Amino acid sequence: MNIIPVCVISIFTVICAVSLRKYSGEIASLLLVAAVILTAVFAIPCAQSIISSIEGFSAAASVREEYVQALVKTVGICYLTQLTADICRENGGQSAAAQAEICGRLAVLLIACPLYADLINVVAGFVE
Repeated sequence: MNIIPVCVISIFTVICAVSLRKYSGEIASLLLVAAVILTAVFAIPCAQSIISSIEGFSAAASVREEYVQALVKTVGICYLTQLTADICRENGGQSAAAQAEICGRLAVLLIACPLYADLINVVAGFVE
């Protein structure tokens, strides 16, 4: 991933948004959201190669595929939740940011439930 275009887009967007905020706060907010989406497009190929690497490592270590899927989903949920909360806070929506974070935590817990069940089964097997 070439980080230079991402940095240039981010800095340019922030400068434009700060200038526009005096005249139209809504347009400035939309510009920032568009920049976030554009920079996320740059990250997709990098994320795909990281996921492929994780899958390769897990196959070599004989880790169950469900665990790898849970890890990838959890990282994605955390990334999207943080991004959403930051955008909400940037635009004065502190309560919306807090709700997004709570929902993200709940989603991670939901993904982890089957893992907890496996862990409890392993511990129960040791106890017997």
